[in-house]
Amino acid sequence: MSTPDQRARDKDRDAAIKTVEAAWADGQIVEADRDKRVAEIGHAQTLGEIQMLVHDLQPPAPTPYSAPIPAPVLLPEEPASPPAPVPAAPTPAASPYPAVDYGPPAPHPKSHPGSGSTKKVSKGVFLVPLVVVAVVGFGIVAGIVAIVHAISDNVSNGGSVFGGEPVDVLSVEGYDDLLAAVRDETGSTEAFSAVLYPTYAVVELPVDKTTQHEDYWYWDGHDLSSEDVKSSSSYERTDLSTVDGQVVVDLVQKVRRKMSDESTWYAIVRAPDESGAAVWVYASNEYGDSVYLGAKADGTITYDSTKH
Repeated sequence: MSTPDQRARDKDRDAAIKTVEAAWADGQIVEADRDKRVAEIGHAQTLGEIQMLVHDLQPPAPTPYSAPIPAPVLLPEEPASPPAPVPAAPTPAASPYPAVDYGPPAPHPKSHPGSGSTKKVSKGVFLVPLVVVAVVGFGIVAGIVAIVHAISDNVSNGGSVFGGEPVDVLSVEGYDDLLAAVRDETGSTEAFSAVLYPTYAVVELPVDKTTQHEDYWYWDGHDLSSEDVKSSSSYERTDLSTVDGQVVVDLVQKVRRKMSDESTWYAIVRAPDESGAAVWVYASNEYGDSVYLGAKADGTITYDSTKH
C-alpha cells in the first residue's frame, strides 16, 4: 500500500501531469494554474506532495452516449386494389373541314434569357472580375497579416493588444497595482496564492472568510476580472501585502541569471511552507530546462534547484 511519504517515481509524476492537463482542457483550471501545477509536480519528491497538487481536480466529464437509432420496422404491404376502370373517351365528331398538313415543328432557337442573341460570351468578361477580386483579397490578407504582426510585437514587448501603456506586472509598481485591485475588489489583500507573469497575473481569492473555497481572478495590469473557475484551495490564506514588490523583482532577476536563454519566467506568492518560503520564482527556456528558487518574505533563499 502506498503512503504519502513514499518516494515518487517518474511514472507517478507523468500520471499527475496528465491529470492536470486534462483538467485544464476540461475548463476546471486556467492556463497559469496548469503551468504552476506542472512545474511543482516536476520537482515533487513524495506521493503526498503530488496528491496535494491534484486532489481537487475532477476527472474529465464522460462523452455523452448516443444510442443508435433503430431501423424502421417494415410492415407487409397490403395487396393493391385493382385500379378502377377508366371510362373511354368519347369519339370526337368528324370535322366538316379538310385536314391541313403544317409540316414538322421548327427547332426552338437557343438564347440567353432576355436576349435574342445566340453569340457566346467571351471568357475575358469573367476573367477581369476574378482578377480584381484576387487583387483585393490579397490586399486584405496582407493587411490582416501586418496587423497581427504589429499586435504580436506589441504584446511581446509588454504592451496591450491595442497599444497604450505597456504592462509590467513583475515590477514594484505592477505588484502594488495588483494589491490595490485586489483590495478594491475584496476589501483586503488576502489570497490563497498569486501567480505573476510579466504581462498578467492569476490570483486565487477566497469566496468567504472561513472555508477553503476560492475563485480565480485574472489581472491584465489594468482590470481584475473573475474567471468563474471555482475550487477548494490546498494552500493556507496569506496576506499578499506582507511580501514587498521589490523582493519579488529581485528574486525574479536572480532566477533569470541562473537560466541560459530563458524564455519564460514567473513568480508565485503564497503562505509560507515548512521552510518559511513564501515566494517561489521560476525560469525556463525553449529546451525544457528550468530553474526555481524558494525564499522567505524578506528575500532569504530557502531552496535553490541548482543545488539539489
